[in-house]
Amino acid sequence: MSGNRAQRRAAAARPTLENRYGSRGQRRALGPALIGALVLLGGLLLVGQESYLVIRFAVSILALITAVFVWQSRKWAWLPVPVVVAVLWNPVLPFDFSGQPFRVGHVVGAAALLLVGAVVRYTPPKD
Repeated sequence: MSGNRAQRRAAAARPTLENRYGSRGQRRALGPALIGALVLLGGLLLVGQESYLVIRFAVSILALITAVFVWQSRKWAWLPVPVVVAVLWNPVLPFDFSGQPFRVGHVVGAAALLLVGAVVRYTPPKD
């Protein structure tokens, strides 16, 4: 180590990015959750039509992607939310929902996905 004591102290006192900005948490689940919520809200227009199958596939896949990101962040309490959304809008073994409660379910499912995406943060492991 070169330099005098004052230079060494000044170099040690400089804040690193982690010290300056806190933990580098990332909201990885927010992207697929946001797109899934938009698809759910847009799917309100197609309920009961043949093209609604595309909405089911999109919502189910995006909810499962959100569940993977929640799993990676190890926030186990939030994991059932995207899994339930993926199961309810499952296109392979669909539930025969209809009527006003199902339309309200679209809004509730969209809000739940947005909440999970906004709350769950992934902190990468330190090297």
